[in-house]
Amino acid sequence: MLRRDLLRSLLATPLAGRFRSWIPSAFGGGAVPGPDASTIYRRVFGWSDGLPPEDSQRLLKAASIAIDDPAVDALIDRAGPALAAIREAAAIDRCDWGVEILSGSDLGKGHLDISTVHVIRAACLSARRHAGRGRGRAALDDVFAGLTLAHRIGTGGVLIARVLECGGEVPAFQTLGRILPGLDPATLDDLSRRLDVLPPPEPASATIGPESRFIVATLRAKLLAGGPKLAGDDWKEVGFGPEEAEALERLTGGDRAALLAHLAGSGPGFAELARRLDLPRPGCRAALDEFARSGRSTYPLAATLTESVWGVRHVVDRMRALRVMLRAGLALVRDGEPAFRAVADPFGSGPFGLVRRDGDCLIRSALRDEGSPEVTLGVGDPT
Repeated sequence: MLRRDLLRSLLATPLAGRFRSWIPSAFGGGAVPGPDASTIYRRVFGWSDGLPPEDSQRLLKAASIAIDDPAVDALIDRAGPALAAIREAAAIDRCDWGVEILSGSDLGKGHLDISTVHVIRAACLSARRHAGRGRGRAALDDVFAGLTLAHRIGTGGVLIARVLECGGEVPAFQTLGRILPGLDPATLDDLSRRLDVLPPPEPASATIGPESRFIVATLRAKLLAGGPKLAGDDWKEVGFGPEEAEALERLTGGDRAALLAHLAGSGPGFAELARRLDLPRPGCRAALDEFARSGRSTYPLAATLTESVWGVRHVVDRMRALRVMLRAGLALVRDGEPAFRAVADPFGSGPFGLVRRDGDCLIRSALRDEGSPEVTLGVGDPT
């Protein structure tokens, strides 16, 4: 199905709902009652439309590109109003995207548009410039405004929302690692306090409910608009993939009423997929693969989703790892290598790996997934 092809392409790239009350504390201010942050975000999501390709490339490298470049200064200045807006929104307690069940037309729009990640990357550039000029608190404000937006995109969201969440969090943590050694003790203490109230990402299983509702609602609408029986190319027109069509034709004979009944009864299959997705990582992949085989004959919609949700499990684990890696980097900068070694890698059997290089250090996690890049975090500026 088209939405899954899009999701797979997003998951291959190294990179919604209501939010919690941690946001004002992590941002460093007090809650502002009343307003809805989503109204502010919607005004700035399109700020990067029309950017020249060179600026888009600069945003992709926001955590690593040389900051002492007039073109980078100009890009940060152009993003100024958008950055001010996300800082304002980050101090607002409530964010309601106003979408319960998505339709296909919602994908790639609003908070599910890639421009949301561009705003976060621009905040990373701005933070690096602030840090380079000795404005550590302003740098943290920029990065945590970006983290606030990223978490709000992913919380309660469909699969693509989780990919965008990770796409925003990764450069934010990379930026924090890069500026870490240049922060003064008071700002390091401020960073530690903000990390204390920064929540973990929702588990990957939290995505199954929104995604399953999206799938079922989309397919149901197309079935209701079609004829009483599916045959031939009708399956593809509705949106079923080849494996789904084969299994569903066997289960329902292509009868529309039977297909609608199957959609209505697909909840247990998605629930089982969610349960397996929360298993400890060493056995999670094998359990998902087994469900992909055994569930195909009874719950084909859930079973054919296993590869995509495994990708989301990996990006969620990557976000979890980066939080702890930054903690380890903070310990390294403040108290030295013994303190760093006391921080355990949640995906290993001991501390993180540490490689000292000219100008910086590289923290390495034991988290691995075939076809995905190694999970690392640089501490310091290698340039």
